[in-house]
Amino acid sequence: MRPAYQHDIRYSQRNREPGVLIGVRSICRYVQIGPQTFYKLHTEHDFPATRLPDGRWCTSRNLIDEWIIRRWKEQKTASHHDEN
Repeated sequence: MRPAYQHDIRYSQRNREPGVLIGVRSICRYVQIGPQTFYKLHTEHDFPATRLPDGRWCTSRNLIDEWIIRRWKEQKTASHHDEN
């Protein structure tokens, strides 16, 4: 049995927080994209995700939803200016 002070970060309370997505798989599952698309969006379009000290990616559903809405508004505004 592991002493109480040796708690593995993978089993921390953070993994059970509502709205928190940890790991590329869970993020991709939420956005319904593949890993290559995730990395491309993060690199080229400021997808809201950060790397944890253990190397896994982390974000929240709220940050993703806000990013999607912001990108949609930017694209809508850009296409509206192109029409004029």
